[in-house]
Amino acid sequence: MADVAARAGVSVMTVSNVINRPEVVAEGTRAKVLAAMGELRYRNNLVARSLRLAQPRQVGYVLPSPDASGNQYMDVFVHDLAVSCQAKDRNLSLITELDTEALLTACEDLYFGQSVAGFVIANVGPEDPRPVALHERGIPFAAYGRTAEAFATPWSWVEGDAALGIELAVDHVAERGHTELAFVGADHSSITMIERERGYTEACERLGIAAHRIVHSGGDLASGVRIGAELLDAPFPPTAIICRADQLAAGVVIALQARGLVPGRDVAVTGYDDTPLTSFGPVGITSIRQASGTIADALVRLVIEQPEAPEHLVLPPELVVRSSTGA
Repeated sequence: MADVAARAGVSVMTVSNVINRPEVVAEGTRAKVLAAMGELRYRNNLVARSLRLAQPRQVGYVLPSPDASGNQYMDVFVHDLAVSCQAKDRNLSLITELDTEALLTACEDLYFGQSVAGFVIANVGPEDPRPVALHERGIPFAAYGRTAEAFATPWSWVEGDAALGIELAVDHVAERGHTELAFVGADHSSITMIERERGYTEACERLGIAAHRIVHSGGDLASGVRIGAELLDAPFPPTAIICRADQLAAGVVIALQARGLVPGRDVAVTGYDDTPLTSFGPVGITSIRQASGTIADALVRLVIEQPEAPEHLVLPPELVVRSSTGA
């Protein structure tokens, strides 16, 4: 660092700031320091840095069990999590989810063995034992999702505002004149899914939409095709179908097209998560986009900083309109 400082004509502290806190250094000065680093082929001593930080450079992510129907949103989220780690000068380590006891043993070994600074866990269920056990063991972590205790939990968690997301979808189709709605894919496996159903019910009540129904199902494409067909064949089919996942929405679109109906013109369809499925084929599916990158940033920050008071963050999503809710 002294060599770089001499080459750039700045202090060693300025070089340190360029490495650790570049936002506090003027752009011109930062460019001079980076140029000097390039000329001298300087590389930050990561081992020394890890010791100085008194914290391992790895952040563990407990991979959820494989989803047989696929989960494109979580694939994107893992990428965002890795980007967030690198922005904080950390690396992401993946831990295979085992049974609860085996997973906790692995987490204890990694954390108390000073291999990781803490963990991010996802797919949190209402009565999930993992956050409780990690908290009892004094292992730092942040959860993507909340348990049934929600804001009373002594650990930090982050999630998107699922109720608001579905409300945005309901408001959107209502503005287009739809008064007969169906919500497809109700599922109580997580608070997020429960919140999506709640958002639908409350939005319909707020708007005075009496003709609305709820269909419970899984979240795969085949379920969307089957349920879409059943709804369309009902005596009073809905004119707008709100789906809790993009895969369901894509299945409903297939069911519509099989009957010669045009999504958006004949029946409105919305999805959730804004995955690549929304833009696959000639029909663009209106969907709710979660702030995946912002969620990942918050989770990594909470693991690294380990705030004394737990933080419970609910981040707003946005509606992305496409042709499936057209005229």
